[in-house]
Amino acid sequence: MCVFAYSAQCSRYVSKSEQSSVNPYRARRSLTSSHMMKSRIICFRYAVRSVPARFEGGKCTSCFMFLLYEKRGSFSFVPDRSYNISRRFFMKVNPNVFIHETDRAAMQALQAIPGFSQVMKTFMNQWSEKLMYIENMATNIRISEEQLPKYHDMLVPICEKLGIDMPDLFLKMDVVPNAYTSGDTKPFIVMTTGLLDTMPEELIPTVLAHECGHIACHHVLYRTMGSWILSGALALIPLGGIAIYPIMTAFAHWMRCSELSADRAAVMCDGSADHVIEMCMRFAGFGNNAGTEMNVEAFMKQAEEYRKLVSESAMNKTMEFMRFSRATHPINAVRALECSEWAKTEGYAHAAAYFNALHEGNTPEYLPVSWNEKSFSGRNVLDAEKELQELGFREIRRTAVADKSFFTKEGDVMSVRIKSDSPVQEGEWIRSDSTIELNYYSADAGRTERVHETGTITLAHSHRWYINRNVREAENELSLLGFENIILEPVRDIEEAGDKNLGKIITMSIARDPLFTAGTSVPASAEIRILYHEKAGTL
Repeated sequence: MCVFAYSAQCSRYVSKSEQSSVNPYRARRSLTSSHMMKSRIICFRYAVRSVPARFEGGKCTSCFMFLLYEKRGSFSFVPDRSYNISRRFFMKVNPNVFIHETDRAAMQALQAIPGFSQVMKTFMNQWSEKLMYIENMATNIRISEEQLPKYHDMLVPICEKLGIDMPDLFLKMDVVPNAYTSGDTKPFIVMTTGLLDTMPEELIPTVLAHECGHIACHHVLYRTMGSWILSGALALIPLGGIAIYPIMTAFAHWMRCSELSADRAAVMCDGSADHVIEMCMRFAGFGNNAGTEMNVEAFMKQAEEYRKLVSESAMNKTMEFMRFSRATHPINAVRALECSEWAKTEGYAHAAAYFNALHEGNTPEYLPVSWNEKSFSGRNVLDAEKELQELGFREIRRTAVADKSFFTKEGDVMSVRIKSDSPVQEGEWIRSDSTIELNYYSADAGRTERVHETGTITLAHSHRWYINRNVREAENELSLLGFENIILEPVRDIEEAGDKNLGKIITMSIARDPLFTAGTSVPASAEIRILYHEKAGTL
């Protein structure tokens, strides 16, 4: 049976028979998790294949994505309207599972430097991702299923595990053993011929996993920008007296720290630190034919002696800074030691359990805290709640408060609090069933508190007030009031995209009453069904 699914992210379709060539980890996980409704309804996110777009679509109850399903006995594709389509979300891979603590701290320090935002703006105006892609297509070999397929096949399971789209992979003629990732909206990986000559074939997946780790951690744009800055390109551009040296030094420091996060991603893909350690040893000097001459214990001892040497005096620290302040990669021995030590920690055990749970289609028992006190400030509470749900947290409480600042809007998050016996910092692991409280501004905070106490909501408006209002605004407003079961039903009667009625409400019922009046009290669980104008032929 062929089941088609629609992805709202990329507006394309994929068939079950094609899922292995798209993103089999996500697709396979969808089949084993709760992404199913009636009549074999399945959602494959980030799909890249296409089928005829003549079918109508529904929504997956787990990830809020539009999708299609095969109705038993026919190929009539229609949405199932009997389910709540607004409360469950797709859980995505959280890169904070393996982000190194120095990576996080160095990025925050970099962004806090005066003038950084102006440098960022200058870079985005001068740099062209398309030009880099043209250069790769013109001068390098693009690896694919038809060209050097064994390297392409190495990349597929890595992308599956890290939950990223397949990047383009290129081979460059260069005797220096190296691999790097660049780009922004469409990242790509470049390997050199020197890398293939230096690394045994079984270590190439480790190198690719390291590069994919940069993509999963969202390093790529900043690393591209860092390479551009450290190459001296900024010296040719007037920046109004901004001190470039602190920014260059901070960028180099962050790039070194980001390598440690990418190494951890490779450790997760390999299942141990052994291959990353061997990769570092070969980058440090061992060739492809080193064989039994490699002594891992001696290499680890070398890294420990280096650490001790640098830390034992301020002069040594100064000399290290002077020698490596512009280096973009940490010392190979230190990289190996960092991975070896991390693989023995509780954080690694949590990370391994996290990926095992995702592979089995379950919610992990422990999740990393990937936000700080400022992360959600000023954002809409519904968007914040959805993001937390996508990360795997399920016990999320919204609490309305009346206090606000001058620029605070209705529904803006004021603070985020994790209910715990002790303060929780960004990067720490907590149980996935931990209660997270989102405090948000509401002009009607008192009524929201009464909803929690009584379980009922008093309607402020009648049915007439909602007619011709924007459906998304009404949905947000009703959700903030505490309603839990909002169902949207599009009526595809709009022929032109610019029609002023597009997205406007036609009719609305609460608890099956289309003529509800203001002042009526209804349960928070009452079904709200909204019909609204939508463009004809869309899903």
